Amino acid sequence: MFDRQLRFEGGPDWHHFHIYTDSMTVAVLLVAALLLAILLASTICYYVTRTVMLMIVGRLARQPQRKWLRAAESHKVFHRLAPLVPAMILYAAAPLLSGLTFPLIAALGHPLALLAACYMVYTLLRAALAFLNSVAERYSHFPSASERPIKSFLQIATIALYVIALIAAISILMERSPAYFLTGLSAMTALLIIIFRDSLLGFVASIQLTVYDMVRVGDWIEVPGFVADGTVIDIALNTIKVQNFDNSIVMLPSYVLLTNSMRNWRGMTESGGRRVKHAIHFDADTVRFPDESLLARLRNDFDRPLASYLPGEAQHRTNLGLYRLYLTAYFRDHPAVRRDMPLVIRQVQSSQPVIALEIFLYVGETRWEPYESLQSDMLDHAYALVPLFGLRCWQDRRAL
Repeated sequence: MFDRQLRFEGGPDWHHFHIYTDSMTVAVLLVAALLLAILLASTICYYVTRTVMLMIVGRLARQPQRKWLRAAESHKVFHRLAPLVPAMILYAAAPLLSGLTFPLIAALGHPLALLAACYMVYTLLRAALAFLNSVAERYSHFPSASERPIKSFLQIATIALYVIALIAAISILMERSPAYFLTGLSAMTALLIIIFRDSLLGFVASIQLTVYDMVRVGDWIEVPGFVADGTVIDIALNTIKVQNFDNSIVMLPSYVLLTNSMRNWRGMTESGGRRVKHAIHFDADTVRFPDESLLARLRNDFDRPLASYLPGEAQHRTNLGLYRLYLTAYFRDHPAVRRDMPLVIRQVQSSQPVIALEIFLYVGETRWEPYESLQSDMLDHAYALVPLFGLRCWQDRRAL
């Protein structure tokens, strides 16, 4: 009696066998037991694999030399790999369901295998994205991270992963080789270039900016025509984020820095010398040879440092020449002026009918606020001494 309800027959191979029964009740129980076994096996293997893998990874990550592994653990790379095991079990068990004589359940076998395969692709994608985040987090602790940012490269890798995962998923669902879709994709290259024009330009620009070390996070840059004058705070694949000195944020396309002029003040910061360039305009009628009273006043009536800067043959120079020599000597002795960099006090051509004297020197202060304060103090001193030499700054009286 039992033989008519349940009997086993071996297949052509040792791992194939068939179960026959004449009882609907036994058949339903067997199918339910099969489904329950698949579910329990998937659940148990998931938790066992997850626990064992995280325990091993946790012990290894606590070692000082395993910093990359610790970063991967903090971004849950291995947590996201654990679901691969139940997905593989479902994929392997799908043929068992297809072999059933129950039409509804047997029809689920093939779709279940395809969904399990797609889920494995999705799981690998999530783990790969988490791994890229861990690489970015770990690389940020390197001293060269600000000089050689890799964010744009990681974004390129992210796009590549999404494309690969999409092609793999479509290939699985349509049961076609990935080469079939790649062949069709080549025919859409022109359309993709039009659609992703900015991304492609940004991709090329990001590589050039990184390889040639043109821009780093923290650089002060100026880009005329784009209202960008501030510090670079982020470099991405398509955009560069600049925080201006008024705290406004400007988003620049990466290729703009290659196709337009850009000023990077990093060289000034690294050299340790910042330029002071300022022109003082004088009324030409006040330039003359000094008389004895002016020379006596310069040498005797003012403080000794002023007289010590004047040359012995002062009577053979104009008052403007004495003023120029004084400024040259004064700035050479100033503690904030860089002596290893050019210092020039010269006359320059002016668009107005006046005499322009240009101050050109470098100071050792590169920070913005201290530099502006230092520059203002030095120019205040230069302007305050103008009347002492019998000179007068030029003013456009017509505008008054």
